[in-house]
Amino acid sequence: MFYGIGVGVGNSDTVTKRAIDVLGKLDVLYVPTAKKTEKDSTAHKIVKDYINEKTLIKSRYFPMNYDSAKLQNAWNEIASEIIQDVSEGKNAGFITIGDPMVYSTYIYLLKLLRDKVKVETIPGIASFLDIAANNNFPLVEGDDPLVILPATIGTERLRSYIKNENSIVLMKVYNNFDEIAEMLLEENLQNHSIIVSNSSKDEEVIYRNIKDISKSDVSYFTTILINKRWEIL
Repeated sequence: MFYGIGVGVGNSDTVTKRAIDVLGKLDVLYVPTAKKTEKDSTAHKIVKDYINEKTLIKSRYFPMNYDSAKLQNAWNEIASEIIQDVSEGKNAGFITIGDPMVYSTYIYLLKLLRDKVKVETIPGIASFLDIAANNNFPLVEGDDPLVILPATIGTERLRSYIKNENSIVLMKVYNNFDEIAEMLLEENLQNHSIIVSNSSKDEEVIYRNIKDISKSDVSYFTTILINKRWEIL
């Protein structure tokens, strides 16, 4: 069996019991890293206490860029390894932060494996759910839809959603953070938005005043929640 395992957003206490049970029975665990010299990763650090000491850890580098050829080669290589492991009767797993089905690189791997081996995907707590609960900030209520957006969709589309929807989750906000902050201020949403970097990690920072922060203040792992029906005290 191959398991895609969501490990949540940063705190090992929030890893699900199902994920812990699966981690304990793996023969092989694949750990994605963003740097060639990196032997550990955020996902690995979250679950290291739950991994069986007999489990073989395979750290594999995936380039964090838009070179589709390099990315595809990396995914093809790890998929081939996993197929080999499973064909030998091993339980293999792949860990990913957040939830595996929400803007996760795991999805690319799933595409390559789902018709080759038996796959089970284990959900994890996504960043926006973690932030909402930790800060008593409702995501959505009544008949409103919840709109989850990657902030990379382009300025005009982003502006349209921010202007017309009541309940919004903005992910991947780092690169154009200053532009997004300006949009929120233009729409007078400073009292209806919460910004969190590194949710549930030791270095977590919660920002409640958009006017006082810029891109240089936030981390790559930053999420913004907007609820026009909820005002921050």
